[in-house]
Amino acid sequence: MIHFFRKIRQKLVSENKFSKYLIYAIGEIILVVIGILIAIQINNANEFRKEEQAVKNVLIEIKEDLIQDKAEFEHNIALRTEDYEAQKRIIKLLETNSSFNEHVRSDLGRIHLARNVFSSSKGYELLKELNLGTLRDKELRILLTRYYERDIAWVHREYMDDKLEFENFWLPYVRMHFKEWVFGEYAIPHDYVQIINDQTLLTATKMNCNNLNSTIMAYKSALKTATKLIQQLPDEF
Repeated sequence: MIHFFRKIRQKLVSENKFSKYLIYAIGEIILVVIGILIAIQINNANEFRKEEQAVKNVLIEIKEDLIQDKAEFEHNIALRTEDYEAQKRIIKLLETNSSFNEHVRSDLGRIHLARNVFSSSKGYELLKELNLGTLRDKELRILLTRYYERDIAWVHREYMDDKLEFENFWLPYVRMHFKEWVFGEYAIPHDYVQIINDQTLLTATKMNCNNLNSTIMAYKSALKTATKLIQQLPDEF
């Protein structure tokens, strides 16, 4: 094709038809420019398709992460609610100096605990690497940001607060005042009378109960957002 156009140019020059040659040359340049623009457009279309497919693959992974997170939050909400109820019973016990029984042992094993919740953000991190702006669904983009940057961050802060109290207050207290203690199962004090008359324990347990309620609220907020996201993300693309 290039050889064909070259022959035409040479013929026009040899016949001294400069004006026609100039018009032809301009036309040839225009054709080349059009060809380049078409090639760029095709390349851009290919890149767009690749980008769209990459986003779809990441959204599939995010949905898988969210399904796991949802199950984790549902389990932990139930577990922490049981801890909360046990803690309320211990507070009532300490306030009324009630008698010791087997249920008290079980409840003492569930107070001041720090239970971590495991959530996966691998898919979201991949989306950030692609650039969040590549996700053209604005509502979905906002919801994903809310879940990972607000809800999960809140859950993590609550866990760190629980962990701080567990390590700084409860574990040292257990070592000093309990002869047996199994995480989340039961606890047997050295001196039950001393325990039920300990105002420090009562105050600390009330404070921890409020913190635990905040932890449960964080779990519920994350669960609500995760559930909404799962509903918005299709099973496959």
